[in-house]
Amino acid sequence: MSSSRMGNQMNPTRGARSRPFRTPIKRQRPSYSCTECTRRKLRCSKQIPCLACIERGTAQDCRRRDDLESRRGSRRTRSRGVEGLDPPATLTGYESLADSAEPANTPLSYNIDATANCSPGMSAKVEVSSGKPTEAPGLRQSPKILDSVSQDAAVMLEFLALSRQQVLHLAQIDQPSQNGDRCLPDATDMVFTATQVDNMMTYHQECIAWIHNIVHMPTFREQCSLSLNSVDAIEGAWLSLYYAMLAVTLYHTHPEKLEEFEIYSGTELSLLCYQKSIDSLNTADFMKNHSIFSVQAICLLIYIGHNAGQSDRISVLLASASRIAQCLGLHRLGPDTPAATQKSTESSDRTQQLVDREVSKRVWWFLVRQDWLQIPYNNTYNIHPSQFNTPMPTHCEEEVLEMATEDHIMEKSQETYTQGSYTSVLNKGTTKSPNLGWQRLTTSVSVIIWKMQDRTCQKLHPENSDKMGNLYSEVLQADRELKQLIDKMPRFFKPGNEVVSELPTYITQISSVLSLSYAHKFYSVHRHFQIPSLKDPRFAYTKVSCLPLMRRYLLNFLFLPDNPFTHIVNNLWTVNTQVLTAAVWLLFELIFTKENSQIFEAQEIRDLAVRSLQFLQRNQERSTIAKRGVGLIESLLDMDMAIKTGTREQFSLKEIISRVEVKDSHPVSHGESSPEPNFSQIADLFLGDYMQWEDIINSFGEI
Repeated sequence: MSSSRMGNQMNPTRGARSRPFRTPIKRQRPSYSCTECTRRKLRCSKQIPCLACIERGTAQDCRRRDDLESRRGSRRTRSRGVEGLDPPATLTGYESLADSAEPANTPLSYNIDATANCSPGMSAKVEVSSGKPTEAPGLRQSPKILDSVSQDAAVMLEFLALSRQQVLHLAQIDQPSQNGDRCLPDATDMVFTATQVDNMMTYHQECIAWIHNIVHMPTFREQCSLSLNSVDAIEGAWLSLYYAMLAVTLYHTHPEKLEEFEIYSGTELSLLCYQKSIDSLNTADFMKNHSIFSVQAICLLIYIGHNAGQSDRISVLLASASRIAQCLGLHRLGPDTPAATQKSTESSDRTQQLVDREVSKRVWWFLVRQDWLQIPYNNTYNIHPSQFNTPMPTHCEEEVLEMATEDHIMEKSQETYTQGSYTSVLNKGTTKSPNLGWQRLTTSVSVIIWKMQDRTCQKLHPENSDKMGNLYSEVLQADRELKQLIDKMPRFFKPGNEVVSELPTYITQISSVLSLSYAHKFYSVHRHFQIPSLKDPRFAYTKVSCLPLMRRYLLNFLFLPDNPFTHIVNNLWTVNTQVLTAAVWLLFELIFTKENSQIFEAQEIRDLAVRSLQFLQRNQERSTIAKRGVGLIESLLDMDMAIKTGTREQFSLKEIISRVEVKDSHPVSHGESSPEPNFSQIADLFLGDYMQWEDIINSFGEI
């Protein structure tokens, strides 16, 4: 805003003398568009308030031009009626309501001496009437000026003073980096040739992208081609995404497939790219220079970081990614309306805007899902559902011509398989609601867990046994909602259904992973009642609900055919965790429940535990989760045998933890020492955190 213009606003007298009123322009035909859309040359819905103004958060300022002109006319009439101000030269800008409006014949009408709010030498009388409540015109800006002012203008200017990038994104200004380089040096190590990268990214799009679905692969492959064949410097944030994509691809691709691309030592190279991605984030100063590429890179790094024994680092990075996403506005994208995307007159630009918006939705909901699915283990969360309005991602194809038109994303039926089918089921089941607000998310796995946490906290978290019965009712409600989600899954994801030709050849592996994931979600919901269910009949339903699901889906997964697609899912960190969790709970049933009260045959449980052990042994060179799981299952099997043969009478949790610690005390294969979890960390992982450990141990024997 220019200084002269600011001066006119701050000095009412000067503004009144220097700006004569203009004669309203006569138009040949009426205009039904609002003034803001007309000024911005945007398509207006021609309803007041229009959709575009609602999206911008300026619905209260949305008006047609004829409304504005009529207000100007009434203002001229009102200004001519101002009389009797003394001294007139000083009070031109402060109009008295008493002189411009007829007094109301009501006992509530009264005069107030307003000199306390005026400068020295000023005097004014303001009449307040219950019949005509109005405001002093001297405190009101020109309507023409206000039409272009956002309701967040003051906050945005404050952010500008604080150098917040959110403001610069609004003005479409590039933020110069201060302590980090947005573009890395020209001699960037791309690790692989352009042909190798294209082969890997093609394979990633066909066989791996369904796992995360946060990168639009056709666009990313084009970006890779341009970057690898260009001499220009590469943006650091994008390079971190590039390395993260390589790391995920190398880690999950079968060695024989990598050899076809003339790539060897996939595990070592994946860890190299993982570290390069983190280094690129730091070099680009990602916490200051915000970019959606950085957020995408962090989301992908979790698939390597957890298996590499760096869960604490991943947890902090995810929290940073959530905050960066909020700074970028990914949490406030608003409903999927034409006004949200029609910001360009070019057809190709509008289509790309739709694709970019869809990717932003996917990234945001990936962060939401990661945050809320950890609630049963952390008893807290970072993202509150009332603080964002970004809708769930659309179930759509990936190729641009099949994905988007000029004005909308083309949604597919849930019974049509796409790259987003797996994450779509985890996000929202099979229902869709056009309304915004977290109340619409009743079919989301993560939302079910969040709502259970919210209801549980209202009744106090289970810290004393007096509240256990009431809290258990919340667990049972979440259990019922999860079972409803399983019933609503697409047919091609349900176990036992015949695979049809139009589905990918690896649909069986995806279905098995999804089923195992659902079994783990039941465990998450019942987690706090795992130990009580072993000794208190009131909570026996926890065993009845969870153990059969874990047994069924664990068997289904462990008997998958040995092929490159199974290799992909076998190396997912979530799968290693879920196999270990299922095996431990089944072994707890074996150790702590009397044989005549067990819901499965003892030998059947042992056989399944041994198969789980063999699965983790095959992965222990690549995953610290699997490596520790091997020691844990071996210890539980040995302890069960010792108790059954009478050589041991007590269950020693401390002994098990010590044994796992000793087995994992040497450095892992990639050269970094494994984190050393303490007693409470390992115990909390499997048994819960709401009871005193002395109580848990005493229930089965002293350590």
